[in-house]
Amino acid sequence: MKLLNGSFVVTLVTVGLGIGSAAPLPAAGTGWNQAYPQAYPQAYPAPYTDLRGLVDRTQNDLRMAADLERGNEKQRDRYRSAQGHLSTFDRHLTKGHFDKDELNKSIDSIKDILDHNVLQASSRDALLRDVEDLRAARERRW
Repeated sequence: MKLLNGSFVVTLVTVGLGIGSAAPLPAAGTGWNQAYPQAYPQAYPAPYTDLRGLVDRTQNDLRMAADLERGNEKQRDRYRSAQGHLSTFDRHLTKGHFDKDELNKSIDSIKDILDHNVLQASSRDALLRDVEDLRAARERRW
C-alpha cells in the first residue's frame, strides 16, 4: 500500500509540473510589469521633474562641498540644515505640493554656508549657481 501511495504522489507531482510548464509566459524582454501595466498615477507631477533634478544637483553640490571641507561642528551643522530643508522641500514635491516656505529656508541655509563657511572656489561657484536657480524656480513657482 505504501508503494502505491508513493507512486501516486510522484504521478500527481509529474502531472502538476507538466500542466504548470504548459502555461504561457510573457515574451522575452517583457517583465510582469509590462505584461500587466499598473494603473497608479505618477509618483510626482510632470512639471516638478526638472525642479526635482535641480534639488538633486544642489544636494550633490552640498555633499561635495562638505566632503572637501575640514571645518568645525557649526560648519557641518550648516550643511545638515541645508540638506534637511532641501529634502523636506523635495518630499513635498513628490506629493505635488510646491512649498515656498521650505524653499525659502533652503535658499537661506545655503546662503549661510556661502557667507560663513570656508569653501573652495569650485564649491562656491556651484552653490552660487544653485542658489540662483532655486531663486528663479521660486519666482516662476514652477
